[in-house]
Amino acid sequence: MFKQHLAGVTGYDAYLIFSLLIFLLFFIAVAVRLWFFDKKEINYLKNIPLEKSDIEQ
Repeated sequence: MFKQHLAGVTGYDAYLIFSLLIFLLFFIAVAVRLWFFDKKEINYLKNIPLEKSDIEQ
């Protein structure tokens, strides 16, 4: 059924399908990356300052 739908896809529909796939792949990759964070990386990200320091100005 899905194969028949793909056979009738026009250029506009193909753009929507491919952009959706890229969007989903990006968020799956982010979720996998977050899943495999180790404690060292979490502590590094936790210690990043959110405000500008006086040294940088």
